[in-house]
Amino acid sequence: MSRSKVKNLLLLKQIHSAVTQIKKGKLDKALDTLDKAEKSARQAKSTDALYYILFTRGGILYSAKEYDQALETYERALEVGSDLLKTDPENDDYQHYMGTTLSNTGNLLKKKGEMDRAAGSYSRAREIYSDLITKNPENVVFHSYAGENLNNYGALLIESGSQKTACEILKEAVETYEKLLENKPDNPGYQAELSVALSQFGSCLKQQEPEKAEIAKKNLERALKMQENLLAQQPENKKIEEAITLTRERLERL
Repeated sequence: MSRSKVKNLLLLKQIHSAVTQIKKGKLDKALDTLDKAEKSARQAKSTDALYYILFTRGGILYSAKEYDQALETYERALEVGSDLLKTDPENDDYQHYMGTTLSNTGNLLKKKGEMDRAAGSYSRAREIYSDLITKNPENVVFHSYAGENLNNYGALLIESGSQKTACEILKEAVETYEKLLENKPDNPGYQAELSVALSQFGSCLKQQEPEKAEIAKKNLERALKMQENLLAQQPENKKIEEAITLTRERLERL
């Protein structure tokens, strides 16, 4: 998020220090610095900085697997972000960070088994990224975050038994990553995410519309080929191995 509106010099110094500590892997120190920065932001009534601080803290806690604390922090960030968007609804930075916060909140709520609330968070993130992509069709960052959210949203809907909506969401995820790969066909991250979307979409199609078994099979076979190619490049990658196992199981069930 742009910090151009943050005029308090102490606050700027604290934020800069926290970012430096994160880059060095000193996450405990970064959290302490962000605590101080939050107090400074509240004293300075700098809503812009407060949102950035809460978002950053939530990300640290998420990566550290402190899920309950991360969720509490993200929920506070959403309240502050909502206030910012009321005053500046067209701000791309605010929208992007809100979309990411909502998507991560969805992941955390899903871990807690709160499926309805998680779906609501994913849905709101989807709306935000759809709007951002409409305004910025060439922005690969927005496309990438949108695709990740769609993959997670689709997976949740499948688990919840909402097959029809899941298929629609996963088709959108496939289309999103297809667009990204048009410009960077060798990007392994995009390939991995597209393969996940294809695998989930193929499985969803088979369950929702059995008559489309052949289309489902083509999606799954394409996903498997991509995943096997990725594993050849990254033979130690356990996540790709797991994805391959899941895709093969889905093919066997056709």
